[in-house]
Amino acid sequence: MTERLRTAGGILMVALWLVWAADARAALNAEKDSSSEVSAAPDKEPAGEAKAASESVEINGDSVEFMMKGNKMIATGNVVIIKGDTKLTCDRVEFSKETSIASAQGHVRLSSPQTSITGESMTFDFAHMTGEFMGARIASAPFYGYSKSMAKVEENHIEMRDGYLTTCDHDKPHFRFASRKLDVYPGEKMVARNMKLLVGPVPLMYIPRFTQRLDGRPRFTFTPGFSKEWGMFVLSQYRFELNPNLKGKLLLDYRHRLGVGEGVSLEYNSPKTGSGIVRTYYTDDWRSAPEYLWEEPEATTHEERYKVEWRHKWDINDRTQAVWQYYRLSGPTFLKDYFENDYEREANPATYFLLSRVLPNGSLSFRTDVRVNTFVSSLERLPEIRYDITNQRLGASNFYLRSTNTYSNLVLKDASPTEVNKETERVDTVNELSYPMRVSIFELKPLVGGRQTYYSRTKEPSRYDIVRSLFTTGADLSTKFYKIYDVKSRFWGIAVNRLRHIVTPSVAYRYSPDPTAPSSLFDQFDSTDSVTGDHTLSFSLENKFQTKRNGENVDLLRVVFNAPFRLKEFPGDEGFDNLTSVIDFKPVNWLTLSADSSYDALHDHINAINFDLYVNDIDDRWYWFVSKRLNRDVDDQLTTELGYKINPKWKFSIFERLDVEHGLYKEHHYKLTRDLHEWEMDLQFGEKRNEGAEILLIFRLKAFPDAAIDIGTSFNKRKAGSQSSTGN
Repeated sequence: MTERLRTAGGILMVALWLVWAADARAALNAEKDSSSEVSAAPDKEPAGEAKAASESVEINGDSVEFMMKGNKMIATGNVVIIKGDTKLTCDRVEFSKETSIASAQGHVRLSSPQTSITGESMTFDFAHMTGEFMGARIASAPFYGYSKSMAKVEENHIEMRDGYLTTCDHDKPHFRFASRKLDVYPGEKMVARNMKLLVGPVPLMYIPRFTQRLDGRPRFTFTPGFSKEWGMFVLSQYRFELNPNLKGKLLLDYRHRLGVGEGVSLEYNSPKTGSGIVRTYYTDDWRSAPEYLWEEPEATTHEERYKVEWRHKWDINDRTQAVWQYYRLSGPTFLKDYFENDYEREANPATYFLLSRVLPNGSLSFRTDVRVNTFVSSLERLPEIRYDITNQRLGASNFYLRSTNTYSNLVLKDASPTEVNKETERVDTVNELSYPMRVSIFELKPLVGGRQTYYSRTKEPSRYDIVRSLFTTGADLSTKFYKIYDVKSRFWGIAVNRLRHIVTPSVAYRYSPDPTAPSSLFDQFDSTDSVTGDHTLSFSLENKFQTKRNGENVDLLRVVFNAPFRLKEFPGDEGFDNLTSVIDFKPVNWLTLSADSSYDALHDHINAINFDLYVNDIDDRWYWFVSKRLNRDVDDQLTTELGYKINPKWKFSIFERLDVEHGLYKEHHYKLTRDLHEWEMDLQFGEKRNEGAEILLIFRLKAFPDAAIDIGTSFNKRKAGSQSSTGN
């Protein structure tokens, strides 16, 4: 184990050195470029100087005196000088109208949209927007700094001598980057020479040259913890930026029961060929089971495990776009074992290429899907070409045509070691002709359409090269009623300034006889292969209550009911089918209620009920989320999270998930957060049923709250009207 750690540590140190060297070279080249631009400036300076001097400078103060001798102004008491978006305030100033130079004393503050500099005295040239401070402090969120002397040498370049930068806003910060010379480019970067990292008076690190982005996250992130699966672990990240178009992370992780893991993540951007991200991760999984950290692991298994992913997006022009993704895993459980959040989002990411173009009357796309991970069953498209015609008006008539045409070369491959493949070439065309009209207060849209699908192969060899046809007709009918109630009230903080009630009933009729070939004849590649006949009336009723707040319409309550009714010629049983409802209620900013349900009227049982309630204190002292998920075919669970701020320094949260059907806890997590001024520390304890417990200790800079490695658990607030939520 020691040798592995040494080797991994050596690899990381070499990689860090190479990244630092490249970063230094990039910064040096940028500095050389900047120097060359400055050296060429004098040829153009007179014109620029004349222009700057001619721009107005506004001076205000309790007392303003103009002196003929020297052509200058003296202002005292609450002095304010403004030029453009730059403002200088002080107690006293002498301003020369000939040179546009201001000499300010007493509580001097120079502020711009990105930066604020304060000190006791300053000389500032409003013609060239440059100046000098003695003993000044700087604030360029989220960074703060101090230097014995400070000069604003260019509009977005500040030079600091014998100073420091930090994210701590105390007069004596807990930690700081100290340097003999600091070049600060507000909102962009800081370049320090002979930099020392100090915690209090103690120096922890020395770097000859250091560059820190002021618009990005911190360089290093460490996450220690303990879990049943990993044992004791430490996850670490090092962020780097070689140039504005290439940045990334180096990962070095140690899991006591699994071993050392290493990874690289690169984000790139090319003005001509688009942007993307490449991620790799490798570990020699030794699967040991030591009881204590100090025990040397004895491998029970030995397996090389990895992932490689590449995503790229290229906007070729304003109408054409290319997107591709390559995702390779060493095994089916790799993501679940090492990147559980990625696994929850998508267990089996696809490998594909998609080229799409927007046309004057529709869109054209070319797609290929290839199976890379043989341990999963997947559908290959080699390729699939699709042409969509949006709802287009035919000439001067009121007829509208919509069409979707798709060619697919499909191969459905089962997971290895099975070699069973199902394949076909398929051409599918769907066309719909409609004639929207208004009849009195109703919107009516009759329609007629058809679908033809060609298959080169079917389940029966005697019926290869077959065309399946499906005829469709129907109509949509809707209207809208509303009434305005002239009421004003404020009840429980719910402000109502007139109330509008909108009722939108609609009905849709569809009839399709059985297709010319049954779905049982075809291999099921996707939903195209399972179409059947249809004969339904779908009723829908939407109720919405709105009010006005700050001149804008606000939805207080929205309720939607849908009820499809199967008519006699429907292929299955007739009667009401799957009744659904959606409720969204947000009367105030601190209360949101969302619910949806599905009821199977044919079999007289509930399919699903989802219920979410979000309540939070308007002063952010506490919050409470509760969610109910009932799915007849899956489970019945209750999820809740409660957070409370004990005082300005401490807060805690509790997350729990309950299996209601069996009365068992599925998981619970407890988090205690301590405010360390510029840092926040999270101590988390979590336990999942049948998976064991874990302890996490996470530090993150408050200036960059999203920089910590995301391995925690919290409530996932679903969007109003959505049908499901993972809760993780």
